[in-house]
Amino acid sequence: MYSTQWSPLDNAAKIFPPSTTKDDTKVFRFSCELREAVDPAILQHALDAGIEQFPFYCSTIRRGFFWYYFAASDLKPEVREEYKPPCAPLYGVDRNNLLFEVTFYRFRINLEIYHALSDGIGALQFLKTIVSYYLREKHSDVIGDDVLLRSDDASGEQRSDDAFDKYYSKKKSPKIPRLARGQQLPRAYRIRGEKFSESRLGLIEGRVSAQALLEKAHEQKATISELLTSLLICAFHEGMKVRDEERPVSISIPVDLRKFFATSSARNFFSVINVSHNFSTQGKTFEDVLAQVKKSLREQLSAEKIFERINQLSSFEHALPIKIVPLAVKVPVLKKAAGNAEKANSAAFSNLGKITMPLALVPYIRLFDVFTSTTRPQICICSFEDTMVISFTSPFISSDVERSFFHSLGSLGLDIEIVSNTEGLGGRNALLS
Repeated sequence: MYSTQWSPLDNAAKIFPPSTTKDDTKVFRFSCELREAVDPAILQHALDAGIEQFPFYCSTIRRGFFWYYFAASDLKPEVREEYKPPCAPLYGVDRNNLLFEVTFYRFRINLEIYHALSDGIGALQFLKTIVSYYLREKHSDVIGDDVLLRSDDASGEQRSDDAFDKYYSKKKSPKIPRLARGQQLPRAYRIRGEKFSESRLGLIEGRVSAQALLEKAHEQKATISELLTSLLICAFHEGMKVRDEERPVSISIPVDLRKFFATSSARNFFSVINVSHNFSTQGKTFEDVLAQVKKSLREQLSAEKIFERINQLSSFEHALPIKIVPLAVKVPVLKKAAGNAEKANSAAFSNLGKITMPLALVPYIRLFDVFTSTTRPQICICSFEDTMVISFTSPFISSDVERSFFHSLGSLGLDIEIVSNTEGLGGRNALLS
């Protein structure tokens, strides 16, 4: 059990409980695909060992008078064979369950986690730990106990740290965020259409050589994130009417703050930036979009801007008038703020980066992938060895945006393998033709 009986939600987590719905569960999934079938008994041993390293994850969310809070729990996580649709609800006001699940199906180990508990990087640390323990037991005749992850020297307390609170500086006196002052971000272009029944998600994955994609990005003097964000914006433009072009195509992009501040926290520690392009005023070519994306990203990702953003958000949370307002009053405000943020975004793009594992474990792993619940199209990418997985989730039956995106990516000369959980898409040829 986590040694602290209760703790407040971190700054990023506070928005999730009041804005969680059956259509937007705030759940994301990491998977590790092995080169052999999963042994559930060994996976349970690995989970038992892994949770000892991440004691904070044995928490539930409860509702206090002023804020939601985490409460330590005696509940024991149990491995199950996959039994429900991806990213199904894990949190509910009347539910008293852990905020993550570990499941398996054939060759795949899945970790699903509620976003209030952790962000992608924190959850990835947990999954890597579980996979490491699993492979060390499964192949104990080959892999020694001395095979460790880079993060194995972090303590449970360090992984449970609230890094937002650690790095909040009262001396900066930052400006109050625009949404807190009642000002809304510009309303973005949003696709509409028929959705999958029962709040299900459509998932389309493209698998591509990470090195080949990096070379294509470098040809454009861009990063992979800049290239793919630009292709995504252009994919939206394919379906826009002329009158739609007056609204910007805006992409929200989570930023891992661990790249700027030293911490071993496995909780949320991210911020979100927005990159947008207005096709009526900023040009209509891919080159126009890429130039705008590169400029916007590089301006917003400076250490100074990131530090300012943390203080802006934290100062609002720590303001005395906000602290003393009862949660019953805060909840409608937080729901409205979340709704306004949704209207300001056309899609989301999340780059979890290159995933590494100890060399002795690499031969047993085929790939990692990640995707999330969403109310609008979202791309998540990660790579392992030379396999980059681009996961596209959407609640909409239409795959026009995905089709355009992967067609443009394929037109760069990349060999792309398409995998989908949706019917009627025609597989690789339909998406790349």
